Amino acid sequence: MKRTISGNLMLLVVFSLFAIAVSCNMLMVAVRNVPVFFSEPRKVANKIKEPVKMDTRLSALWIGHATVLLQMDDKVIITDPFLTGTVGEFARRTVEPGIEPENITKCDVILISHSHFDHLSYGSLQLLENKGKGTSIVFPKDLENYLPAYDMDFVRMQNDNGYERKIIGETKLVNGIKITTVFAQHWAGRYGFDGYLWDDNSYTGYIIQYKGITVYFAGDTGYDSTKFKELGKLFSIDLALIPIGPCSDCRQCGTFNHVFPMDAFEIFKDLNPKWMIPIHYGTLQFAQADPIEPVYAFEELVFKNEESERIKILNIGDQYTFIKK
Repeated sequence: MKRTISGNLMLLVVFSLFAIAVSCNMLMVAVRNVPVFFSEPRKVANKIKEPVKMDTRLSALWIGHATVLLQMDDKVIITDPFLTGTVGEFARRTVEPGIEPENITKCDVILISHSHFDHLSYGSLQLLENKGKGTSIVFPKDLENYLPAYDMDFVRMQNDNGYERKIIGETKLVNGIKITTVFAQHWAGRYGFDGYLWDDNSYTGYIIQYKGITVYFAGDTGYDSTKFKELGKLFSIDLALIPIGPCSDCRQCGTFNHVFPMDAFEIFKDLNPKWMIPIHYGTLQFAQADPIEPVYAFEELVFKNEESERIKILNIGDQYTFIKK
């Protein structure tokens, strides 16, 4: 009698092979981080001590990786806060945070794009827990499964089950700020493979609107030209925060789940914001290229397309004011 492999067994085999591949990549990350653990993160000189300014309507301070402190008039929003020295217990910063946590005296909203260890930092959320009453953590559906209890308001938002049919999840008013979950092409889980095993779709991008100002925060995403062009038609974006790494070959197109510099520049063109800041590079040593390599490739595109006025490439710790009162 012929032996047959059931559909469930075949699925188990596929998942096992995928888990092995992801585990190998995680092992490579850990191996490349060994020398990082035996060296001090590079210092950030002249850190800003008072990031919130009375004469500012829109500014952005890049703290590192996907973490940006946004001032939108009298509101402060922090994206994917990473303020600690390590994340995930095996990845250490190559550059220290661009601001001291004690100098963040106000935080109205914390945006979490997804549950991967480099975007959902438990220690960083603890550091922000006492920054004032009424701070809200905004996150996509299912991410609550990874969130410990914090003394902050939890705001769960829909994302159309991983944006199966739509590019808009939902819109909520949070502390007076209009927040909309929008299309992202990524995956979730804590360390990667678990997101596939448990059918976890807790990932999203965000549109943030307040007093006539609109900011887009991509989180992590792959590139889909049709979807991003549609977002560009739906929203008049002032500032876009778009990832450019990590990349294996930073002058090639990205993967399904991550954009490389070339794709990030295409998103910039599709959305057509007034300004852009590249993020998600220069902070952690992944298994791909050197942490700073993505910005070299991105700078070439900016120079070639004469977009230096609209695209602001910041150093970690830099703050740029886009709109003054």
